[in-house]
Amino acid sequence: MKLSFFSFFFSFFLLHSTYSVAQLVNDKHILNYNQYKRSYSLKNPQHTSFKPSFNNYDSLEQGRRFSFFSLSKNNLSLQINPAFDLSFGLQNKSENTIYRHSVGSDVKAKIKKWSFGFTYLRNMGKYMHYQSNFILENRTVPGLNVSKGRSFYQADFFSSFLNFKANKVWDFEIGYGRNFIGDGYRSLLLSDYANASPYLKITTKFWKIQYTNLFSSHQNIYSVAGSPSLYKRKYSASHYLSWIARPWLNISLFETIVWQAKEAQYTRGFDVNYLNPFIFYRPVEFSTGSSDNVLVGANIKVTPFKNHVFYAQFLFDEFLLDELRADFNQFRNPNKDIRSGWWANKYGIQIGWNSFDLFNIPGLQTRVEYNLVRPYTYAHSSPTQAYSNYNLSLAHPLGANFHEFIAIFNYQKKKWLVKAQFNQSRRGASPLGENFGENILLSNSSRSREYENHLSQGVPVFTHYFDASLGYVVDKSIGAIFSVGIVWREQKVEKLATVNSSVFVSLKTNLFNQYWDH
Repeated sequence: MKLSFFSFFFSFFLLHSTYSVAQLVNDKHILNYNQYKRSYSLKNPQHTSFKPSFNNYDSLEQGRRFSFFSLSKNNLSLQINPAFDLSFGLQNKSENTIYRHSVGSDVKAKIKKWSFGFTYLRNMGKYMHYQSNFILENRTVPGLNVSKGRSFYQADFFSSFLNFKANKVWDFEIGYGRNFIGDGYRSLLLSDYANASPYLKITTKFWKIQYTNLFSSHQNIYSVAGSPSLYKRKYSASHYLSWIARPWLNISLFETIVWQAKEAQYTRGFDVNYLNPFIFYRPVEFSTGSSDNVLVGANIKVTPFKNHVFYAQFLFDEFLLDELRADFNQFRNPNKDIRSGWWANKYGIQIGWNSFDLFNIPGLQTRVEYNLVRPYTYAHSSPTQAYSNYNLSLAHPLGANFHEFIAIFNYQKKKWLVKAQFNQSRRGASPLGENFGENILLSNSSRSREYENHLSQGVPVFTHYFDASLGYVVDKSIGAIFSVGIVWREQKVEKLATVNSSVFVSLKTNLFNQYWDH
């Protein structure tokens, strides 16, 4: 049974509400190293969940040394700060000047149990060649918005949220932003790579359990970017259950479903069947007779020793147990007579290690991570129901049909920050007219073959990425960092290698993440 009025009201509420952001404080610049380390402490174990951002309100409760404008009276706290990203660099091509010019504001407010805030940046930039090619191909700037312009790209950033913390158990938040699930640098479940979108989040905490419901609205703009009237809306509903089984062990379960707002001539809107917070979506999907895109997964975090965290993620899109057995038998005993590599064995695996104060060096944080995602994962027979938003993956930036290795080193001493990162990946690309499973925006129905599918199949694409920077915290209260650094990227497609490199200087407030390391 569908309540059309309620469906319309809820959809309107998601579309026109005030918005929010909850991004990961990632490894690029950890402004508060000790606080970041404590989040993995054995003495104070925390749930693996939707990561907090620089836009949270701990600073309002703790007080700041400086704000452009601040007000604290009775139960009201208000802060207004500048937000900016000013970068300039030179790259190794004839048109070698690159820049990014973003200016805006960051507003935070808290009154009793209510919190509110928004960030706006007016952004334009001229990017490195591989970045410009990506923007031109996808018509969107990762983490920002749909791109405008050609000689330079304009894509403004906006996020906000309204939060109500009812008590120690219930927390409600409505917003426009991004969320991140996991302990890794990447996430195979839900990442902050794609652009912001409307959402409603309900978090419940009791005993050693944290349970989160997330309802979001997304857009499919594939092949129609720049024509908003042709965009196709879709929705997602997600459950995330996190359990602290032991002080050193956190186990979490995840499920999400994606469905399109309009099917042929039928306007479905927001399906209220998925508002039930205590059901598994697959049985509901069967009961409604739909063919929605369902993904399930798990996250495991183990802290066996002080300052050492091991983590893993597992994502399952579709699979058949018999077909998985065939893959295992083929791996264990290669045999041409074994039919294996079924296209719909779609899954992803992440394994990683995160350490603090390595070699007894205070302030040194190290991360090593490996990710793989099988071909056709996250895609669907209906492209609108792919796990994407504005042509970008809601999980890993590479989409599917790849494996990747990442190593990151951060060192912080007082206000000085040193960072080095190395990525290496291999993915398979599809020749013209084929679909080998790397592009999650293509329909599964266009797959090139049923069996003998394997990881990074198709045209091999090898990518090596390295960046290093030296930063200085100009103002910790607003997250302002001045940094100088280098970026180097090499991509080999068959025997053709392309190298992009640059040196840069930047002054920015570290308010949100943007990823170009893929």
